This record gives sequence, structure tokens and C-alpha cells, in this order.
Amino acid sequence: MAATHHTPSGVTGMARICLYGDLQRFGRRIDLRVKTGAEAIRALATQLPVFRQKLNEGWYQVRIAGRDAGENELSARLNEPLQMVP
Repeated sequence: MAATHHTPSGVTGMARICLYGDLQRFGRRIDLRVKTGAEAIRALATQLPVFRQKLNEGWYQVRIAGRDAGENELSARLNEPLQMVP
């Protein structure tokens, strides 16, 4: 499900996740076949147990289209890259 290679922007169902700061050790840009931001975060946490641990231990800001994302935005269809910033 997770891939750290560039995916053509025309591929449907793919979401780009951009990680910053200490999360970059998991990859700077990750393309996932998911529909929502919440689904993307769950997929990363499931595939990478250390990623889940990092999320539980730290505080991270989640942004979509340059804006802070709350629960409503995370459950909406993901049309822009999701960014996770410490």
C-alpha cells in the first residue's frame, strides 16, 4: 500500500503524504491508495509501527492544501497533499 516513489498525478485514488521534521525518517513523500487523510494516517501507522509510536509520543500539525486539518477535513475526500509537520 505505501510507496516512496513518485506517482503520476493522473493516477486516481492515490494520495500524497508529505512528512516533515523527525517524521522524514519514514520518507519525505509517500503515495498511498487511500481516499481520506484519516485513512492515510491509519495506513502509515499500521504499516510502520514505529510511525504510530512517534505519533503517540509527539505533537504534529496536519495540513491539507496549506490549512490546518481537523476531524472534518481528515474524513473528507483527500484531493490535495496531506502534510504532517512537528
